[in-house]
Amino acid sequence: MENIKKYHERPVAQDLAYFGDPGRIEDDDSTTLVVPILRRWRIILVVFVLMCAIGIPGVWLRVQPVYQATAAIRIAPVIPSILFSDRDSEGVIPMYTNFKNTQADLITSDKVLLRVADDLADKSLKFFERGRNALDTLIDDDDSRVPMDPIAALRSTITSGTLSVMAERNSELIKINMKNTDADEAAQIVNAFVRAYMAIVVSEETEGGDRKLTVLEDERRVLTGKLERQRRAIREMAQEYGTHALDGRQEMMLQRVAALQTELTRSEMRKIALEARVHLLENAKEQGMNPEDLLKLRYDFLNADQMVQTLTVNVAGLEESLIVAKQTLAPTNPELQRRTDLLQALTERLEERRHEVGKNFDQMIVKELAKSDKDQLENIKAELEQAATYEKRLKTMLAQEDTETIELGRKQLAIQDLKDQLNLTKDLYETVQRRIQELEMERKRPARISVAYRASTVTLPNKRLKYSAAVVLGSLVCGMFLGLLRDKRDHSIHTPDDIAKRVGIRIIGTTTNPDYLDTPKLPQQVATDYQTIRTNLGLLNGGGIPRKLVVTSPGVRDGKTTFAINLATSLANAGKKVLLVDGDLRKPDIRWLLNLPKRSTGLQEVLTGKDFENVTHSTPVAGLDVLTADSRNVSDPCELLSQPHIGKYLNTIEKEYDHVIIDTSPVLAFPDALIWARMADGVILTSFSGHTEEQDLKETLERMAQVKVRVLGTILNSVHSSYSYNRYGYGYYSGRTSAKTTRRRNNKTMLLLPAGQPDKAKS
Repeated sequence: MENIKKYHERPVAQDLAYFGDPGRIEDDDSTTLVVPILRRWRIILVVFVLMCAIGIPGVWLRVQPVYQATAAIRIAPVIPSILFSDRDSEGVIPMYTNFKNTQADLITSDKVLLRVADDLADKSLKFFERGRNALDTLIDDDDSRVPMDPIAALRSTITSGTLSVMAERNSELIKINMKNTDADEAAQIVNAFVRAYMAIVVSEETEGGDRKLTVLEDERRVLTGKLERQRRAIREMAQEYGTHALDGRQEMMLQRVAALQTELTRSEMRKIALEARVHLLENAKEQGMNPEDLLKLRYDFLNADQMVQTLTVNVAGLEESLIVAKQTLAPTNPELQRRTDLLQALTERLEERRHEVGKNFDQMIVKELAKSDKDQLENIKAELEQAATYEKRLKTMLAQEDTETIELGRKQLAIQDLKDQLNLTKDLYETVQRRIQELEMERKRPARISVAYRASTVTLPNKRLKYSAAVVLGSLVCGMFLGLLRDKRDHSIHTPDDIAKRVGIRIIGTTTNPDYLDTPKLPQQVATDYQTIRTNLGLLNGGGIPRKLVVTSPGVRDGKTTFAINLATSLANAGKKVLLVDGDLRKPDIRWLLNLPKRSTGLQEVLTGKDFENVTHSTPVAGLDVLTADSRNVSDPCELLSQPHIGKYLNTIEKEYDHVIIDTSPVLAFPDALIWARMADGVILTSFSGHTEEQDLKETLERMAQVKVRVLGTILNSVHSSYSYNRYGYGYYSGRTSAKTTRRRNNKTMLLLPAGQPDKAKS
């Protein structure tokens, strides 16, 4: 211990650490994945090596060189006809793609497959042997070849895509491709498909042409008889009038009907005028005339005028058309303005005519009122009777003429319908006749479907390298997946963020794993870590670091003893008088770690009443005394610590020191730590990255809470340098040291004690 001041004289900055998550500020999802992967690199490596060792040889055994045989059938979009080339070309191109696709489907139909199977039946091809693959070629055994159904084999090949038939776009070709490890067999099978398809096409074209000609000739005979019947029907209907052109006769009859209608209208107007005169004469002047009757008579007289009626109808029709035009035409349209002007002119003309007729009525009233001769009344009545008789005769003639005109129109429509049917039949007959001629000529032109070229074989790119690369990549992915899965199932704590999220306890500080630091910089980093922890403890307590501190952990190998020694040393280096007590009476390690004499007296002697000054050990670090424990003591530690005077004695010792640091046994192992904690001002829990379980830490906190112990927080030991509270401090290096260096390091490496001590410590 003569060199224990080696680190004491090294100045350390008073860095203030925060109490939140000390992880990287720029931490993201990628880091969340990378860290577990790097942590489980051994699993990834093992899985990668195993899968590659199995997969890559399997690929090179199973995957053999593949050949592709290709043949093509040409389908012309249009075959120009000898007689009707221009017309025959119309309407064919738009359906060309559909026709090619249909023919491609026909090549893989059962009809073609049956012909192919018959063609290849006597070829003894390996393709039709069940269970043949690339690996079977290495252990070729003729007895293992089992023939399989040729049709089923061909269907399976088409379904799997080994044999494909595809109509190429922007080309006249339908290509038949087949992949196989035997180039000759692939070519034979493809050529068999070409032969089978062409045989079926030639047979169907010959049969189809004859069948079409037969149907068309039958249709021509039917149409010939139909034409004769339609002509005969037209002649029979036209015999009554001597001609089938009745347009002139119908026009004459329509004119006569119009003339009779005009004469009937004039007769009705004359009759109305006579009735008005009779009415006036029958009512003598001395009797007077009711003004209302006079107005009604005047109104009837005005509306009986033919011109007034015509103008009224025209005005009403024009108003209706103007309303429709306003809904469909723009306001600035000239047609709309023209109709408006025409409506205004007709309205003015109607008013003028009504005025003239009214004036005539008034004059007639004056004249009729002046006449009172009885003979005049009788003459007018006789004239009225003649007008009524004439009107009745006109109506009879008009009805007869109207009936004859309608009958003539019906006959004309019937004749016209027969003519239209005759024309349609003629067009259909000409079409059938023309198609018969075209089919007869089509037999003389070249076939639309022909063989472009027979099967030619090429070697496809070797897929072994690609599959091997896929195996390598898949192995790496599987290894990473298993590594992530293993890390997911790992409930141990690795980073301060794990403690914050899973446990929820305050983090006082961290100590850095020496594996991530260079050896020359290790002492400085250790000193800096504990300097930060000491500063944080002072800030947490408000008034400074508690005087009596218990250091414990959930389980063993959590670094509590190392932390207790270094914390005491750091406080002593800060000028405090510190007593380090080895309170673990079951497995005391402080004497062994500090290399004190083996016969050193222990804590048990103080607890049994021995003078305190005679059992403490001084150290070269100024202000640091150590009270060790005797591992040879066989008394029960719980009974020893439960004595009533222990707390008072500890308070007495406290008065002589600024701080008393007590290292105890693990909480989950023995109840000793809880007894010590009840006597202290605060408890510091230590946890070890990758070793301390989340559940153990939670259970430890629950036990502390049950006995109402003040837990200041936890220290996470041996964290990765990137999660250290001082990751940017002096001595920080991100690179890992070699495995050999890692194995040589132990707890003494992490002590703020001189180098060169015997390497006997345990973690």
